[in-house]
Formats: sequence, C-alpha cells, structure tokens
Amino acid sequence: MQESKDVLEVVAEKLWAEVYEREFRGKPRGRFSITREQLKQALGVKRLHASTVDKLQERALEKGLVIIDLDDIFPCIEVSVLRKYRRPPRIIFDDIFGHQEEGIAKEFDDDDD
Repeated sequence: MQESKDVLEVVAEKLWAEVYEREFRGKPRGRFSITREQLKQALGVKRLHASTVDKLQERALEKGLVIIDLDDIFPCIEVSVLRKYRRPPRIIFDDIFGHQEEGIAKEFDDDDD
C-alpha cells in the first residue's frame, strides 16, 4: 500500500502532539520509543519500507520531533532536547580525530571530483 502525504503528516502529528505529550510510564510527557509493528499499525501498512520511514522522519522533523530508525524500535525525542546535548571541546575532538586539515581519510571529503 502506497502511503499518501496526508497519512505521513497525520502520523507525524499524532506522534508529536498526542503520544509525546501524553502522560505514561510515570512521565508527564516526553521521549518514547515505538516498535516496528506499532509504526506499521500507525501508518496502516503491512510492510514498512525505508523510503516510508525516511518520509515520516522528514515530516516529524518539520514538527520538531526526531524519529531514529534502530531497525526494531523507533526512539522519538524532540529536537530541542537533542540540541542541548553537550559537545566535545575542540581540543578533545582534535586530539581524537586530528586537526581538520590533516583529516583521517581524504576519500570522505565533500568535494566532487
């Protein structure tokens, strides 16, 4: 069954506005994960294609919800929480990965040859 934009939009909205905001498991609101079967149920599909997950992730991200595909589960968390995660200081990052001009592998450069 090919999903329409409307179905993806509705599911993204419900995950964000209804599930994320609903109290359960001792928390008033917030991060949660759903199973692959639950996601198929929400979308009304028998098979879950990677392209469908990608499109749903895009719709949810537009609303401020990140859906992470871990194959068997899909953790969901709001973008604003993720933006607050700590970042390693440049000195630590450079110590582990080297300076940007050195790089680990030239083949990963963004330049098109």
